[in-house]
Amino acid sequence: MSVYKNLIKISFLLFIVIAISACKEKEKAINPEDDIPLFKEFIEENINKVADDPYISSTVKPDDEMYEVMLKLQRGIPWSDSREEEFNRLIEKGNTQATILHARMAIINILERSLAISRLAKAMSEGNPYAAYWLSNKSSICLSYIGSKNLGNKVAKDLGLDTSYENKYCTEEIYQKAVEGFKKLAAEGDLRAQYFLLKDKGLDTSVEKREEYIREVIRFAEFHYYRPLIDYYFNITKVEDGKTVFYSPRSEVQVKKLLKIAANNNYIPAFVFLIDKNTPKDDFLYNRLKMLGAWHYFWSRPYYKEKSLSPKEQYCDAKLYKSIFGDRFFGGSYEGKIDMSNLNCNISEQLNSIESMIYIDYFTKSDDWSRGY
Repeated sequence: MSVYKNLIKISFLLFIVIAISACKEKEKAINPEDDIPLFKEFIEENINKVADDPYISSTVKPDDEMYEVMLKLQRGIPWSDSREEEFNRLIEKGNTQATILHARMAIINILERSLAISRLAKAMSEGNPYAAYWLSNKSSICLSYIGSKNLGNKVAKDLGLDTSYENKYCTEEIYQKAVEGFKKLAAEGDLRAQYFLLKDKGLDTSVEKREEYIREVIRFAEFHYYRPLIDYYFNITKVEDGKTVFYSPRSEVQVKKLLKIAANNNYIPAFVFLIDKNTPKDDFLYNRLKMLGAWHYFWSRPYYKEKSLSPKEQYCDAKLYKSIFGDRFFGGSYEGKIDMSNLNCNISEQLNSIESMIYIDYFTKSDDWSRGY
């Protein structure tokens, strides 16, 4: 009987320990309201500043040889022989980032896979951490296209194509090689490398180091690198029934102020989360998106404001869209509603006024460049 009583006591004590631990874990859960005072000074200093430089938050600027190819990727322009030639010229010049981007796109084609992987492997051997990352076990393309279980590789083998790359890559060892490479870039001041390492350490999900993480998000934003801020937005919100749900009204107000700072500095993804049905059709957000030549303008304005747009506005928006993006999906169905063939929309003038920033970077997944986040 005493043994039985002891077992009861032990079980009860164990229950108490588990309950206390559970309470502590609950207490340690991230509370976005705790972030509010940490962002206060940054918001007060920056909320009313509007950048004059359209490229202030751009990954690359127009004088960079990667600008045009990245702009076309971002815009979702269909692949063509001329775009292939653009990449080949850069690859022949020894542009490693162009080589890696092209390889990442080519790798989905079993006829080009072996060459694409060999190019990534060469770049990795030369010390490029991006190439190592995309060949590592943390890479989406590695897991999807390189492993021996991939159906495409089995087909390639049946066709007599080279599949010697199977089982050579997608390892933790290669990932650690990428980490070491990014450490070198981070030490040189590369913000994207620094952010990669921050996430690798789990700082973005740590409760104990929350303040340090927020300070880093602010530091990146002060240098006009806003991807960490967009990730912060995703981390503290959730989507229910197609609507974004914030932790609290106070948290929502603060997050929208942070997004406004990013939008004021022309970071296109931030606009997506600020524009809604209550945004006036001539609002700063729409006007700035149009100036940036972002497809988001052509989607959101007709989606939210179609009834308040005049036939001329609708027609000219459609004409401008087609001049930028070609026949790619358009948010409105304006052309053909009314005959405006003689209407002058000043398309050439509008095109010349567009100054497109680049929000995609070398970590952006290739399955949807235009989303970019």
